[in-house]
Amino acid sequence: MGKNPGKQKLKRRHHTVPRLLLRRFADGERLVRVPLDGGEPMLVGVGDVTVRRDFYSMRTEDGQLDDTVENLLSDLEGQAAPVIRKIIQERLWPLPVGDRAILGQWIAAQHVRIPAVRQANNEIFDQLTKIMVAAGGKPEMRRLLEEQSGEPVTDEEVEAMWDEMTDFNSYDAELSVNDQMLMMGRSMETAYDAMMNRSWGLCRFERKTLLLSDHPVTLMRDPRQPEWRGVGLANAAAILVPIDRRAAIFMQPPGIPDHELPASTRVARELNHRFAWNSRIELFHHPEDNPLDGIELPPVRSYEAEFSQTAEDFVRPDGLTETA
Repeated sequence: MGKNPGKQKLKRRHHTVPRLLLRRFADGERLVRVPLDGGEPMLVGVGDVTVRRDFYSMRTEDGQLDDTVENLLSDLEGQAAPVIRKIIQERLWPLPVGDRAILGQWIAAQHVRIPAVRQANNEIFDQLTKIMVAAGGKPEMRRLLEEQSGEPVTDEEVEAMWDEMTDFNSYDAELSVNDQMLMMGRSMETAYDAMMNRSWGLCRFERKTLLLSDHPVTLMRDPRQPEWRGVGLANAAAILVPIDRRAAIFMQPPGIPDHELPASTRVARELNHRFAWNSRIELFHHPEDNPLDGIELPPVRSYEAEFSQTAEDFVRPDGLTETA
């Protein structure tokens, strides 16, 4: 049988950093990949880095892969490309309202589409799931087992499942990709609103160059905030986004018009330090550049969320009715 000419091929290789941005740091289709695990920097192709199979693919009700999200991200990339060209080639700044909105959507997508966000969601979901198991105890375990089987279960069956489910290190609870994509969509709306309400500054470099993190949007902590509070879109002193090897956007608290910021060697080094330390496993730069000169690389980041208590702290075999 022949192929259906009206059916488009499913996209399976998904870039977590868009090729539009990678090419801005490349010599044609090549750029330098610097791994954080101590490996040697290597010249690689734009099409071969930050690729994860089916990363944005949802599942339909009949179990088939659906690349709608990947197509939407590609469409957004196509809209953002001419805006970035205007900034870099035509030196347009500030941006007209329409172009600013397109670039804001694209940057918001970069903030939420990264693997770190998915990992953080899974780490939080895993922790909450295990706490619910621990606090519910054997009574809740029995209820769930009987709900699944539709009939009474024995004490031995409850005990076996309790032992298995309270061996918390033996398994990880993860959200489905469909749930992750729904969360990504909601988070993108929130990120877009937060970014559009800020004042945008552009810093252009004539001699110095920038690097690109595998997680391109960097939140700059406000030094006046206590360390325990953390940093997010709402309280960040600035949101830093490289859009080219010689240009970066600063999103600052509202109150002043969009503007251009003076560039200097010190500013370039500070940006590259922050971009490097926002990386998780790798970073990239143009083959002719040396933006890492004098910058110590961070270790590979193995987790995203920190918890003051673990599920073990909530174990109640008899459930929440147990007296202290």
